Amino acid sequence: MKTIHATLAVLAVAATFGLTSCKKDLVGANGDFNKSSKAPIDYSTLPQVHLSGVYTAKRVLSPDTLYKLDGVVYFSGPNAKLYIKAGTHVVTGNAVTYGGRSLKGVLVIAKNAQIFADGNKNNVTESSYNPDSTIVFGPDPAVAAPVAGDFGGVILLGKAPTNQPTTTVIEGIPTSPPANVTYGGTTSNDNSGVIRFARIEYAGFLLSTDNEINGLTLGGVGSGTTLSHIQVSFSNDDSFEFFGGTVNADHLIALAGTDDDFDFDNGYSGTIQYAIALKDPFSGHTVSGGVSDANGIESDNNAAGNGALTPLTKPKLRNFTILGYSTNSNIADLEKANHWRRASSLDIQNSILGGFNTGAHFEGITTTGSIFQNNVVQAYSATSTITPSYPATYSLIAADSLKNTPAANTLLKLTSAAAFYDESAYTPLNLRPLSTSPAFSGGNTAGGGTSYRGAIDPAATALTIWTNNWTDFTPSF
Repeated sequence: MKTIHATLAVLAVAATFGLTSCKKDLVGANGDFNKSSKAPIDYSTLPQVHLSGVYTAKRVLSPDTLYKLDGVVYFSGPNAKLYIKAGTHVVTGNAVTYGGRSLKGVLVIAKNAQIFADGNKNNVTESSYNPDSTIVFGPDPAVAAPVAGDFGGVILLGKAPTNQPTTTVIEGIPTSPPANVTYGGTTSNDNSGVIRFARIEYAGFLLSTDNEINGLTLGGVGSGTTLSHIQVSFSNDDSFEFFGGTVNADHLIALAGTDDDFDFDNGYSGTIQYAIALKDPFSGHTVSGGVSDANGIESDNNAAGNGALTPLTKPKLRNFTILGYSTNSNIADLEKANHWRRASSLDIQNSILGGFNTGAHFEGITTTGSIFQNNVVQAYSATSTITPSYPATYSLIAADSLKNTPAANTLLKLTSAAAFYDESAYTPLNLRPLSTSPAFSGGNTAGGGTSYRGAIDPAATALTIWTNNWTDFTPSF
């Protein structure tokens, strides 16, 4: 069973700011949904439209209206196409009780429906991107101090292969749903639509033990779907979870989630390039059996660890930067930067893993075909552990295997020690490797790979960094 573990830092903050203070008080709420330099939007002046139940036809959402999701809202059927225009905000509405459980703010796109939420309305580069175009899913802006779980989450289902029956119901949904919430099929290039330049904030809901809604849940989503430039912040469970499917993704950010940043299950086999995961020392984190269960990456072939079920879970990951804590003072809050287990296969390269007690743990994996190489790993106890064997292709350079450093950045040598999330005014430029960093070079350049390792190019500037204008590292509505 997973529960939330409050850190000592939380207690210290509560003592400092008073029991009624919110974690957001550390950075100050500005009432704004986005990163625009313009005056904050007064959402109280916008017309409000509540969405509820099941939609089986086309629906268009526009930025001149605030949309509220009452309970669980479904788009289902071949004619159900949800268009969300750039700059639109979709927020938590009224709670609805299902079988004794109260849910709100959940959006489900069934496997025979589509969503087109494209925040990049002009198809421009990040350097010229209009921040007012970002699509945001989150709590009602009337909530002065939002917390993880104030928004339900976004669930996208498709007909791509998984290693589960196609009658499998996605987790987190109440029993007897009014729409088809199964996932998976035989269409590898299935197209569930587009989510691009979007943020999902304060999501997550625990329906029952091991049955949760994540920030963004993806079940059997196919490679015809576009997932690009998506940030999930302060999720009450996993930030991103992939249940099978073949969908590719790029430029993903998992900020301050309570559980795993990226979770792969049930035969997921897509490619993800450029991703950032940052843990928050001021947040609570999940525990299982009394110990931490919060990982950077967690990957299973399936819950039973059956390696005979195909397709195997084998995410192809490139240019990830996964950071826990800058020092080991509260490191018991976290588990592992990478936890590969239960017959999962893997292919992760050109990445940075740091700030966890264990860098990578290989536990009953499918070793044949698995690749772990060209990664920079820092850990306070062990850079890697095995039960019983390493991936078939495994390597760490000598400098990468250094551990027990008092501060992770002593090894990683990123632009600033503030690369680790601390809820101050945050800039992702801190994530750039210095020229003296082991991540500055040594990447695998084959197949379009980068010479540097990690999610951020060492040559990035304030204007060219891919996080520019659409992200928010201190979300406060």
